[in-house]
Amino acid sequence: MNKKKVIAAGAALGLAASLLVTMPAANAEPVANGPVVVGSDTLQDVLNALTNGSGITGSNVRSTAGGLFAASFDATGSTTIQTKSGGPRFGRPNGSGDGVRALSRSIDGNPYTSATPGSPANVTISNQVDVARSSSGATVVANGPLLYIPFGRDALSYAHSGGANAAFDNLDQATLKGIFECTITQVGGVTVTPVIPQTGSGTRNDFISKVGIGTLGGCVVTGQEHDTSNLANGEPFPANAVTPMSAAQWVAQNTGAGVDRRGDGVKIGSPIAGTPAVTGTGAATVPNPTFYANSTWGRDTYIVVEAARVTAGDAKYDPNLANLVSNAASKLGNTQSTLAAQAGSVKKKFGFLAPASATPFRAALRS
Repeated sequence: MNKKKVIAAGAALGLAASLLVTMPAANAEPVANGPVVVGSDTLQDVLNALTNGSGITGSNVRSTAGGLFAASFDATGSTTIQTKSGGPRFGRPNGSGDGVRALSRSIDGNPYTSATPGSPANVTISNQVDVARSSSGATVVANGPLLYIPFGRDALSYAHSGGANAAFDNLDQATLKGIFECTITQVGGVTVTPVIPQTGSGTRNDFISKVGIGTLGGCVVTGQEHDTSNLANGEPFPANAVTPMSAAQWVAQNTGAGVDRRGDGVKIGSPIAGTPAVTGTGAATVPNPTFYANSTWGRDTYIVVEAARVTAGDAKYDPNLANLVSNAASKLGNTQSTLAAQAGSVKKKFGFLAPASATPFRAALRS
């Protein structure tokens, strides 16, 4: 055999392997033999990178569950998913609330119906979901069945398609409230279209809460969170529109770390005049720590598991799941970003900073 050809083939295979861990994951269903992860769109790109393996920091990092590989399912795609061999097909969990609800039904065995349109109703999904991605927290319940583990610090702002109209760049809290309650219908002399993410989105719920929206007005249309190219019904994202936007997602979509779903000419705004949500442009886009630290607009994000399964000594303890969500260097619970081989360094590339609190807390199952 020609030795040079063997060397060339080996180099090509090495390049292919390198590309597999550095390119964003394609929108395809994962195949793995370990824990199943579903839920928040905000966290899906970085969880895909960590569970599939990423070289984005210059060091290959993969969050494994002991000797098993985790499978992170996107928030959108086919209407139904099958997460484990021989398991049922059920509606795809789309968003934080839907993901935590699916985890809750996987724990208690009660029927699950996804918020994804067209999903089958009342499917029993016992033991089909192990981890939920959540862009929002929950009410603390001592000894509650769920454990919320801090993942990273994000910040919530808004994106707009107002183009060069500077009036869209700094919409304060009161103006955003009026836009989404439809009492303010124009910005900078043009009609504004408020776009709210789909039901079940943690970003939707956070935005409504932070802005203080009472009731969404009749002028509001529905989008898919963090997608400013299309609405939920597939129509193009309208001109002069405003929609909630995770600053971390904006960073990832601009740098190429995540899947780019930006529409042409769409920009990120800030509800705090003089304090942008992110700084830099293109591949140099990074979080603005001052905005992320703001008590109103900053937010910690979480991975959620059944507490009993990660509590040593409990009858339900699963060492593989506990390993996956631990704070060890390459694991999902790691928030350190000083070394390239740390999961926290991967999170930073996707726009997440260290959470304000690293302390997990317990919560009730979600109905």
